Amino acid sequence: MSASPSSPVAPAPRAPLLAAYPHLRAWRVYAFGAVLGLVASLDIVGAILIAMAGPRVQQGLGAGPQEFLWAFSAYAAAAVVANLVLVQLAGRVSYRRFTLASLVVFTAGALGCAAASTLPELALARLVQGLGGGGLFAAARILAQYASQPRERLSLFWGFGLANFTLVALAPWLTAVLVTQHGWPLLFLLQAGLAVALLPLVLWLYPRTEPLPPRPMGRLDWPGVAAFAAGALLLVHALEQLRYATRAQGPVLAAYAVVGLALLAVVMHRFSQHPDPWLNPRRLASRRYLAGLVFYGVFYLVSGAWNYAVPAFMVEGLDYTLAEAGALLSLGGVVTLASVVAFHLALPRLMRKRRYIALGYVGLAASFALMALAARPDASAALVPSAVLLQGAMPVLALLQVAMMTFVEMPTEDFAHAYAFKSIVREIVNALGAGLTVLQLHHGGEAAGAALQGVALRSAAGELLAGLALACLLVAAIAPAQRALK
Repeated sequence: MSASPSSPVAPAPRAPLLAAYPHLRAWRVYAFGAVLGLVASLDIVGAILIAMAGPRVQQGLGAGPQEFLWAFSAYAAAAVVANLVLVQLAGRVSYRRFTLASLVVFTAGALGCAAASTLPELALARLVQGLGGGGLFAAARILAQYASQPRERLSLFWGFGLANFTLVALAPWLTAVLVTQHGWPLLFLLQAGLAVALLPLVLWLYPRTEPLPPRPMGRLDWPGVAAFAAGALLLVHALEQLRYATRAQGPVLAAYAVVGLALLAVVMHRFSQHPDPWLNPRRLASRRYLAGLVFYGVFYLVSGAWNYAVPAFMVEGLDYTLAEAGALLSLGGVVTLASVVAFHLALPRLMRKRRYIALGYVGLAASFALMALAARPDASAALVPSAVLLQGAMPVLALLQVAMMTFVEMPTEDFAHAYAFKSIVREIVNALGAGLTVLQLHHGGEAAGAALQGVALRSAAGELLAGLALACLLVAAIAPAQRALK
């Protein structure tokens, strides 16, 4: 019998937000995305905080600028190992277990950093911290890719982006307050506390089953991983010290660089011949991917420099308190968060637009130039907040646009390798940017004391920031001509 016209029609059941997990309610999907974002932010927050409070840590340990570079290099080298082992280990034990283990190791490293009384102790603890934290961003991002189909990803990335950028925005202010009141060890205790707080959230909200793509499991190439990490460490350390190396240091740094490059070349060849390598170079040959990787690396290189130079310049050169500098930098982070929301809302109109990448680098150049002008004796006090707020609006154009164009649409079977290698590049260039800045502002052990005094540091910071502005303008000029990015 047919239903009468007046009979109510039952509403069609709502499709699940994630086809791989049809039993998850909407709030659980958004919460899962948010926890993924918080996990991913832990590594980025750690890099921002060590850069921001770096001068306090360096002074507290009585370390010279060249020695302090090991605090950056050790973490970067360990993070390279974490990203190399990520695809294989997570494929064996699950991304959930990999994340839980990484959080525990990161916490142990952060506690070791807080307890360190000498630079070698800090560098060793940073090595442990990097082993735990270095793979967290890539692990979270890869799991988000595997857990969702292309049309479903916005459901995860609303929570992912909001949680990630909110924590990144809060971190400078919170760190500045804690370090000012209780000393630099609180910098690392905060990181340990964040990692511990994430453990129950991962246990609760990460799915226990993961729709990973089928793949053969080859033997674990630990010698290749160790050689790659050693090569990256030697090369980064040599590049960091290159500009201010003395004639006596030249041969040693040259040897570091040559050995580092040789190790990297041998390992990439070794991986290319491996039946199931930790990282498969053959899967990274996409022209779009490689072009995007260059722009991605440039962004994190200048970001590493900005994250160290600007807080040091504001506190030591412009007489801001650390709490005031942290509050202003967090305000810039709030601008980034608002820009991310606007970016997602306008995504169809912004996608695949090379000119927006160029616009992002023009904006970065303007923010660096404004900050460089603030180093002049007669500069307006408004230049610094203007520069910070402008810089906060640019990552959505200079970074997210590249990510959308080069990483989101990568085939599932290649995504893990591509994203792990992208994270390796980020760790290396971020450490390189911060390390070069340490020496620019405080070059030479004998000059370090003077360089920390207002006029000398303002001059060094102004020179550095002006150079970064010119570099960003060059990138902005190149971006529209990249046919691969379309």
